Amino acid sequence: MAEPKLYAVSGRPILHSKSPDIFNALFAQQNISSVYTRLSARSAEEALFLFKELGMSGMNITAPLKQDMLERLSDIDSASAKIGGVNVVQRTAEALKGRNTDHRGVVDSLHKRDIPTRNQRCLVLGAGAAARAAAYGLLHNGAVVVLVNRTYAKAQDAAKILNCQAHPWEELETHLDSAHILVSAVSARLSPVKAEWLRSSLVVLDAKYPQSHLCDEAEKRGCRVIRGEEWLLNQAIPVFELFTGKIPDENLMREVLASCNTLTNKPRNIALIGFMGCGKTTIGKGLAARLNYKFQDTDSLIEEQEGRTIPEIFHSEGEAYFRRVEKRILGKLEERQGYIWACGGGSVMDPGNHKVLADNALVIWLYSSLATSFRRIEPGTRPLLDGEASKKVATELLHARLPLYAQASDMVLSSEGTPEDIVDGIYAEID
Repeated sequence: MAEPKLYAVSGRPILHSKSPDIFNALFAQQNISSVYTRLSARSAEEALFLFKELGMSGMNITAPLKQDMLERLSDIDSASAKIGGVNVVQRTAEALKGRNTDHRGVVDSLHKRDIPTRNQRCLVLGAGAAARAAAYGLLHNGAVVVLVNRTYAKAQDAAKILNCQAHPWEELETHLDSAHILVSAVSARLSPVKAEWLRSSLVVLDAKYPQSHLCDEAEKRGCRVIRGEEWLLNQAIPVFELFTGKIPDENLMREVLASCNTLTNKPRNIALIGFMGCGKTTIGKGLAARLNYKFQDTDSLIEEQEGRTIPEIFHSEGEAYFRRVEKRILGKLEERQGYIWACGGGSVMDPGNHKVLADNALVIWLYSSLATSFRRIEPGTRPLLDGEASKKVATELLHARLPLYAQASDMVLSSEGTPEDIVDGIYAEID
């Protein structure tokens, strides 16, 4: 059986993303051996480091990495070049390819509601990659597009490339008054449109999800509203086709979007998983202090219960015995709340552990390269790495566990940096 292919959606923040729920449901339905998770990264460089290290086959890109990612790829399509950002990275035999399907997400969301775009006046808020994608799609479908952005110069630059109009932020109300369609692709922190500016004849599409103040107000004013989940779904359809060569079940995608929960609430517990030496204990202690949670290390709990060290357990009882004890220890997570758990590197090998973790914790996969992990591991403390061929064994172990870490995780992030930076990154995602 072929090894599962790995996919992810990358950006920061990323815990809110419903893309893993959608893609994993489609993979399961079509018996495709693949896993899709979230990848939290501060930069395109960091995202590409993880992409390459984990041998991923494809990756969706979201804010704020779309433009940064485009600048690091040599093979991009004409839409991405015009838009100035990519939302898809695909591995092929020749290269890493950058593509953009965001414009499809906007136009298809409108057309599926029988909302015409030809000769319609469309006001697009923003000048970032998402706004430019919306403008690109609308222009290519016959719309008259006006860009309005807080920084007027950015709107002017984008408009020049796209061949549309740009106007200052202060003129928003004036241009909204004559618009047929409003597309908002500005920061979730901004609410620039006043409720009284919204006419019932206006179509409103907001990139933000799961909450959108603009959509809520537009519905109250009787506007036709298309929420960000529709944009997400309609850009994901061509991505699934790119990744798999298959047609996705749109009805299933809608069912998943309607039923899945986001992961942005403060979690009951947090479980850190990852290969030995990735920094789970150090980072776990720092995160526990930051969140005012308690910290527990499963290996330490096993040693305490057994009255001997991990190497002694492996030497006298073998790995199978150790894994049984580990599973019993992990089962105690069901009784706990407000804990950070640093799980053993091999804990993901038992599918039963996946369920315990998923039911009781936010599961974060910490990844560091083998070179970094070996620098952190004290000799004689890891029984599976004893012997002259330890590096070869470690490489094989890690390669075999990558799909298991992906299956068990809610999010992966690099632990190559300082513990303080990594704790800050996790805290920002949760907060």
